[in-house]
Amino acid sequence: MRASLNVNKLWQGLIGKSKSNPVNIVAQRFLQVFHDHGVQTTQIPRLLPQVKLDDLKSEDDLLAILTHDVLDQIARMFGIRIEWLEGVDDEIYEYLACYKRPEIILEHLAQIVGGGDVGFRFPLRIFSTTKKLDCNDDSQKLLAPVIVEKIAELGEKAIYRYHIYRDEFDWGYFPTRIELKAIARIVDKKLHTPVPLFVITEKEMRGVLDGKLIPANLFRGALLTNPSLEDFALTKTESVVAKEVDEFPSILEYIRGNNLQDFSFDKPEAPQQPDEPIASPVAPTAPAVEIPPRKTGKRADNNQDLWEPVRAVASALWAEDDSLSIAEVITRIQKMSHLKASKLTASAIRKHIADLAPPNVRGKSGRKPNKST
Repeated sequence: MRASLNVNKLWQGLIGKSKSNPVNIVAQRFLQVFHDHGVQTTQIPRLLPQVKLDDLKSEDDLLAILTHDVLDQIARMFGIRIEWLEGVDDEIYEYLACYKRPEIILEHLAQIVGGGDVGFRFPLRIFSTTKKLDCNDDSQKLLAPVIVEKIAELGEKAIYRYHIYRDEFDWGYFPTRIELKAIARIVDKKLHTPVPLFVITEKEMRGVLDGKLIPANLFRGALLTNPSLEDFALTKTESVVAKEVDEFPSILEYIRGNNLQDFSFDKPEAPQQPDEPIASPVAPTAPAVEIPPRKTGKRADNNQDLWEPVRAVASALWAEDDSLSIAEVITRIQKMSHLKASKLTASAIRKHIADLAPPNVRGKSGRKPNKST
């Protein structure tokens, strides 16, 4: 009973009842990341054998075993940023994008599932702010593709890590709509699995696109959805529930133009990944790739227009004061509402200005741990 009460006291820290010491956020986020992936506190040792139940009795006991190696292992296990786990900032996921480069998400998917028929595991899923997708309605309707990767089993329950593509795909914008349809067609035809659509609120979508929300609990309802994304990428001959078939020629043209017709999900050769002490084998995470920045709206598909002004501002700020940290420059850019990129996340902006930083500030984040979650 006492151990249970102590564990409950740890969970109270997640809702703002923790001590004032800022390092406590590390223990809180350690517990949160397991909880948000569907792992109960008492199950943690099954995934991390070096953590004992006694280590979970109190926050002080937990902090004592949270070494850098343990935190790095958790970050790898769940595909999250170590900076979030350490309380440096609130962005859980690294920025992934594939707009105008659909091969990125397809190759990532191939790394995870390998070759063959994956049946109804639904490794690619789509979040949408509406179930009523209509190509004739040009109002903004955001979608976010998510690759779901099984990393362990606890009893009959599967534990997943999530890879979120944060381009802000807009169904009301023809280029992004056709790209998503082409991706869905390739997955349906080559991998033989549907691409389900899950409707979430606009607030939830913002959390997903900002990388500040673990999406495990957002896949509500049955995994076989109506409609599925591939329904919008098939002909009436291929499916009686095919939708928006007038755009099918554009889908084929896009596939040919991006050389996707011969894409294969056969697992590419990759170096052996280090073993991680988790309950079942882990598929290797797709290697890091250089990716284009997320667009801020359906007309902002020109990366040059998006980032050249930001780079010019960053250069001017450092020319004026070469002691400014990268984080300080990012903060100032985010306050400049006239810049389209000002609404993007810090990590997205960092990727495009870090190379401009004076040598004396490169590698220095200038960030301090948050004092609350």
